[in-house]
Amino acid sequence: MEKNNSDSFVYSPVGNGPGAERAQDLERRIRIYEELEARGEMEGALGFGDYAAMLLLTVGLVATFYLWGY
Repeated sequence: MEKNNSDSFVYSPVGNGPGAERAQDLERRIRIYEELEARGEMEGALGFGDYAAMLLLTVGLVATFYLWGY
């Protein structure tokens, strides 16, 4: 692997086999995610409120089952 200017690793296989196509696809996906990350907030990403709600629901569920079995 060699390092390119955008701080992402680039796989450079020898020849034009299935490894080359896979490397191109991987590089394309890396570029897309880097562009999304550079824009800022990703659409559909979970925020603080989402994680807090999941935590509260989990604690509530655990407490309910604990009290139910007590």
